Amino acid sequence: MKWLFGLTALLAVVMVAACGLDEQDPLGRQERAWVKEHGPVKVGVHQNYPPFSFLEQDGKPAGICIDLWRFMADKLKFKVQFFPLDMQQQQDDLQAGRLDSLGGIFPLASRKATMDFSAPYYAVSTSIFVNIQTKNVSKLADLAALKVGAVQGDSGQTICAAGGIKPQLFTGYGDAVLALGQGRLQAIVMDEPVVLYYRRKLGLLDKVEWATGRPVVDRNDLALPVKKGNAVLLRILNKGLAAAGGSEMQRIRERWVQ
Repeated sequence: MKWLFGLTALLAVVMVAACGLDEQDPLGRQERAWVKEHGPVKVGVHQNYPPFSFLEQDGKPAGICIDLWRFMADKLKFKVQFFPLDMQQQQDDLQAGRLDSLGGIFPLASRKATMDFSAPYYAVSTSIFVNIQTKNVSKLADLAALKVGAVQGDSGQTICAAGGIKPQLFTGYGDAVLALGQGRLQAIVMDEPVVLYYRRKLGLLDKVEWATGRPVVDRNDLALPVKKGNAVLLRILNKGLAAAGGSEMQRIRERWVQ
């Protein structure tokens, strides 16, 4: 009978330990089941949207968004796969179900019809930048008669459209900044951190500048999108962002923003 008592005691310890593990899992049962059944979370990321997401010389994705996703995957015990794509292709693939989420985009009203968004995690200002030869630009309306650039699928395109401006569209952020610096464009509408990064990298500090008064045409927060109705994944992402809040997010920012 002693062996039976010992076996019963051992089973009790195992059951208690198992219950303890369940209690420690930050994901609920439905969320954990989704992770197990779904496999790696497929995430579309920018190829040239530094400091948020870009490809290093070895072709591997890097940046704030990449570090954030890797932290969440490690913290919540799921796998993540990155797919570097241009902005429009990311959104198309998300709607088609080829991707589960993206590295981070703005929760614009035009996107909320087909996407649900996580809590915000990074505030970004969108501004007007001009070629050094372009004068008398201080607001969006001043761009009406100019050669203006924006990235296809980016918020800059949406902002221009709302202002009645039809910009020349580019697939890459760096390409648009380069065109501005070379005088092929007179202005661009784009997120400040990205322009400042490429302005320095491309040697355009004396060619590209803010419009007069450094006008901010929009302020928005990066968030993680899912296809409309994917409530389980959305809960998982919000838990990941909550875990990354405070010191961890600050550490990630300090690594990439000088």
